[in-house]
Amino acid sequence: MDQIAPDSLYEQAEGLEITEVPDGRVVYQASAGKVHYLNPTAIIVIELCASRQSAAQIADFLKDAYSLGDAPTESVNACIRSLLDEGLLRPASP
Repeated sequence: MDQIAPDSLYEQAEGLEITEVPDGRVVYQASAGKVHYLNPTAIIVIELCASRQSAAQIADFLKDAYSLGDAPTESVNACIRSLLDEGLLRPASP
């Protein structure tokens, strides 16, 4: 598995249809014919990626938002890796 660098930037993949549901969001990925169910944390990660936040900035945001003692760097990296693997995120173009 490739490492997620703290300063890495990602963006939402094209062609996703995102619909809000009571416990998260449903993402339809037409190009792959897949439906993904995102929990609230994954939604925060994908939205912050879309607003050009780095992996480290996302971890810091979640630390503050959930009043955590430490930034959840490993969890954020795992979430980003999963979203990349599923084709919901891609490395951001410069």
